[in-house]
Amino acid sequence: MKNLLAWLDVHFEDALCGVLLVGIMIMLMAQVVVRFAFGHGLTFSEELCRFSFLYLVYFAASLVACKGAHIRVTAHTQKLPAPVRVGLLMLADLLWLGFNATVIYQGALLIDSMSTRPMVSGSMLLDLRYVYFAVPAAFTLQSFRILQRWYRHFRGGVSVLGQQEEV
Repeated sequence: MKNLLAWLDVHFEDALCGVLLVGIMIMLMAQVVVRFAFGHGLTFSEELCRFSFLYLVYFAASLVACKGAHIRVTAHTQKLPAPVRVGLLMLADLLWLGFNATVIYQGALLIDSMSTRPMVSGSMLLDLRYVYFAVPAAFTLQSFRILQRWYRHFRGGVSVLGQQEEV
């Protein structure tokens, strides 16, 4: 069990995004084959691909936050001493966490409001609360990964300055 949790800690977003991407490719291929062979497409495949892509995008953002590989403007900090750069990155991440908290809160309110007036998708008749749940779930995971990266930095394992590239 401990090995599984350690593996999930490192590879959860990788595995989820990989499964979603493969699923999208399979569904699109099935759509093309069925449309070519039978002259009409599958009714649910495009909608399922759209929803899968939505989950893929949001959880890939969490993956990038976990690795510290997201796009950020750091050219103006390159000449500063390392402790000042770390402080500025921490300030930026605190602002990012504030934004994430706002999105999580508003997403939870939206999902809660959808319980009083449920909406369903067009062809699969899926409750859209499950689709919209991707936003607060991914932003929560993203916030956890940001905090986890800083914890590892302060513990001495990983530098937050190590992943930056000049363009």
